Amino acid sequence: MSHRSGDSTQSRFGSYATLRTLLAERSLNLEAVQVPEYLLDRSIRWVTVTEMVDPAPYLLGDELILTLGSAWEDPESPEIERFIQRISSVGVTAVGIAVGLSHQVVPQRMIDAASQYGLPLISVPLTTTLRSIGEYIVDYTLGDKFAAVQSTLQAHTDLTEALTSRLGMEGLLTRLRRLLTVPVAVVDYWGNLIASQPTSTPWPIEEIIARRTTLGAGDTIEGTSVYPVLISDQRVAFVCTLGVGAAPEIMRFALGLVALELSRRQAEQHGRRELLGQVISDYIQGDLADFEAQRRLARGGMSFESPNRVVLARVECAPRLLEDIPWNVETLVPAGSGSYAVALVDGIVAVMCSEQVPVDELEQALHRHLDRLGETRIGVGSPYSGVAGLRLSWLEAQGSMRSGISSSSRGSMHLPRLMLASLKVPLRSVGEQILRSLLEYDRDNDSDLVHTLQVYLDADCQSAEAAQALFVHRNTLRYRLRLIEKLTGCDLNSFEDLVNFYLAVRAMEMG
Repeated sequence: MSHRSGDSTQSRFGSYATLRTLLAERSLNLEAVQVPEYLLDRSIRWVTVTEMVDPAPYLLGDELILTLGSAWEDPESPEIERFIQRISSVGVTAVGIAVGLSHQVVPQRMIDAASQYGLPLISVPLTTTLRSIGEYIVDYTLGDKFAAVQSTLQAHTDLTEALTSRLGMEGLLTRLRRLLTVPVAVVDYWGNLIASQPTSTPWPIEEIIARRTTLGAGDTIEGTSVYPVLISDQRVAFVCTLGVGAAPEIMRFALGLVALELSRRQAEQHGRRELLGQVISDYIQGDLADFEAQRRLARGGMSFESPNRVVLARVECAPRLLEDIPWNVETLVPAGSGSYAVALVDGIVAVMCSEQVPVDELEQALHRHLDRLGETRIGVGSPYSGVAGLRLSWLEAQGSMRSGISSSSRGSMHLPRLMLASLKVPLRSVGEQILRSLLEYDRDNDSDLVHTLQVYLDADCQSAEAAQALFVHRNTLRYRLRLIEKLTGCDLNSFEDLVNFYLAVRAMEMG
């Protein structure tokens, strides 16, 4: 039979018929005998037909109780009042009595008791079967639930189609905003706004990040509801809604789609960075010619119009964590700070960036992203021109990372370590880099510090012999040696520094 003629359809998931909708159903011809206005919107979750004197132990609440009243033949029986008192005590929605069979009219005792205990009372005419009322309630509930399921499935389809469109995350949030009727946004774990609809909506990002480890689903901050997004049980982002949005089941599905999109981006970034890392590795090892390396690196997003530097970070963690944890977000430094590309090379995070990138901010960002995975050591190379300069900066950053020596001291390029690492080291280029400060000083001052260092090393660091070979006084030699230490930041009494200088001088001689 058709239902709800004359009432508006409710499509919210889990809605139930109410006394108002039941009494409005003309086909049932029900009459409100004692129904206060404020109780008309009580939900009816089930219908129970009973002739028991005391059915209360078997009731759950929110039922519509229907009876013929055959348990009390006398309309003045005190059992009527006891019946009403007992069923009202368990929270039933209303009671209905059929008239025309056991009782021709609704007993006055029943009306008085219903009024006393605040229980809505309706009468069922002889022309309406009790079964038809039960069918109506079931039809109404299931009909609304089916419509809600259909509506939810359609919403899921719309959100999925929006995500898979060329608009991606923006498309997803645009559709989600329409469904929830409130502004929405996605903020990553580090406070970067990934997407927002509308784009001009202000969000309490600083407060969210301050509480990012403790926020639960639906917690509110300054009127913003926040929902953590998890990937592999790790919090990676937050979906935010301005105000409380409708349809929580849609939000749950949306959170899954956001996690899926971030996982896709993560996998795409990781694949791209592994490919870029392979090119870098081949070039540093000397297995790739300069022109081919520049062509491939340019395809990976690198530009050689200005000098580039290399920043390396090694994390004491399982290699898979660099893949599973989305440390590599879209933004390491603010937009407009310069271009950079990120690669993974044998478990090392490598950032190749233009000299315009603020290196201090970049180091801080890497520490923020990677320190939660394990102890992180970072090495920084100096900026150099061209693709060949990239190799020099890499070797310098590698030495800086291993030794903890800043690149600004010009002491981080260490030939013995590089040679022991079995790298195909460009010896002359590295030698020039180690001696760069001396070469520049000699060029600008028409001096001979590099030659002085070479003679001093050839003389087994014997000052008298070196001074004689150079035809200078010992004090002059001592002055030159102190100047060499000052310019290079190295110690000529250090065996390690002497070996590094010796190899650098020999590398330049070999060409």
